[in-house]
Amino acid sequence: MANLKKQRTFISFEIDPEIREAFSQQLKSEGRTVSAVLKQFIEDYLKSTEKPQDLTEVIKRLEEVERKVGIENNRLVGESAA
Repeated sequence: MANLKKQRTFISFEIDPEIREAFSQQLKSEGRTVSAVLKQFIEDYLKSTEKPQDLTEVIKRLEEVERKVGIENNRLVGESAA
């Protein structure tokens, strides 16, 4: 049978004991764990910093929309002048 357990690694950092205790107590009152909250923070952070779309493609699409709007505007102005 294949080993289905995910590989894990540990992260360690220093923090003031008072802050650690207050954080732990707050999470305990919410029924959450330090590990769960920090894992979620890291996942959310990574999602928020994903690379934006290639701006070259966005600019091309915008220019095409502007061109089409200009054509439609010219058509409407021509109709109202007639």
